Formats: sequence, structure tokens, C-alpha cells
Amino acid sequence: MSAEAVVFVSDAHFGWGAADRERRQSFLGFLESLHGVGRLLVVGDLFQFWFDIGSTMPKGYFDILHGLRRLRLSGTRIDYVAGNHDYWRGDFFRGELGIDTHAGPLAIEEQGRRILAQHGDGAGVGDLGYKLFKKMVRSPFAMGAARLLHPDLVRWLALRLGALSHGHTSGVVPDDRRLESAARQVFGRGFDALVMGHVHAQVHRRLPGGELLVIGDWIGLRSFVRLESGVFTPGRWTG
Repeated sequence: MSAEAVVFVSDAHFGWGAADRERRQSFLGFLESLHGVGRLLVVGDLFQFWFDIGSTMPKGYFDILHGLRRLRLSGTRIDYVAGNHDYWRGDFFRGELGIDTHAGPLAIEEQGRRILAQHGDGAGVGDLGYKLFKKMVRSPFAMGAARLLHPDLVRWLALRLGALSHGHTSGVVPDDRRLESAARQVFGRGFDALVMGHVHAQVHRRLPGGELLVIGDWIGLRSFVRLESGVFTPGRWTG
């Protein structure tokens, strides 16, 4: 990839699944291939669970964190948009790794394109129950309550909830109505592309007003999206 390229990836869910070690190795190879590329956007759910509030953070992810740090030191800018599994983040990524984190959707302008990158959970029409739940668990009250619990208990609770959510994303046929509704909302705000994760399927559609790209996942697809010379190309990593 060229030095101008912008790459999007999401939904690796490291720390979960029987093939976690293999997924990590392939992802680290992918990161090595990006050294010197202009920009990487991680669009949520890199980990099955992440929690760094105060001086607490989970163990077990050193290899991935080291790979990201090496990529950042190569000159590649990295942005990390929160997903529904990794939204409780403090200052670790920015302070220790030089990675910019974003609690909500990220608007960028690259190569003549105006792009909104968002994880996508709760996007589009419907799903009102989840949207209410999302507001509750991301509220200052919920984060304050989590500080009072032992981190191991917080992790256990989060992993139980996370296991339930996989039934609603993995192997599920994409909801075209909801995806296109989300895209239309974004195009109506002046963007010409929506790049999102959460849905574990790879989608690329040209719609009136712009392009919709769903990245896919790093569980079964090893998928990503590349932007070069203003053109989006979905891809899959083969090593």
C-alpha cells in the first residue's frame, strides 16, 4: 500500500474464541504490512473487553499493543473509535501508545472524501431497546459504579454480556434496511461515505449520495477497507 493509504479495520475481538492465537498472529502480520502507511482507523471491538480507568487495565494483550506501538513508531497515524466491547477507555492509548481514541463516530477528510467512521452498534432505524441500554452502560454513573467493583468482577460481567452479543452479529445476514437507513442519515449530514464495523459481514454499496462500507471482522473474514486515491477497496488479508 502507498504512503497515502488510509486503512480501516474492526471487530477482531481479541481475547475471545478458540482461534484467538491464530487471529492474533495474522493481525500482527497485517500490522507489519502497514508500516509507513498514512493512517489506520480501528473502528471498534479490537478486544472482546477493554477497561482502563484510573490505573487499571486488562492483561493478556501485550502482543497486540506492541504491534500497534511499532506501527505508530513507523510514522502511521492511528485512530481508535470505540465499539460496544471496548468503550471504557481512559488515557492509556494516547499516553502510552500515541493512539488517538474517540468515544463516538469520527469525521475525517482524506483524499477529497468526507468520511464518517463509526462502530455502528445501534445505527439506523429501530433497535430502541439496545439504544437505551447503550446510553445506560456508557453513562458516567455506570463508569463510576464500575470503579467501585474489583476489576476481575467487571471483566467477568462484561465477558458474559459480550458472549450474548455475538449471537446478534456473528453469522447473521446484514439488515439492509438498517444499514441503508444509517447511510442515508450520514449522507444527509454532508458526508459522502460511511465506514462502519459491528456487523460481521463485508458490504460495499454505492447509494444515492455516497458509499456504504461495512468492514467485516477479523474473526472469520480477516477483512479490511483501503482508501487510496479517493477510491475505497474492500480487502481480505491472506498473509
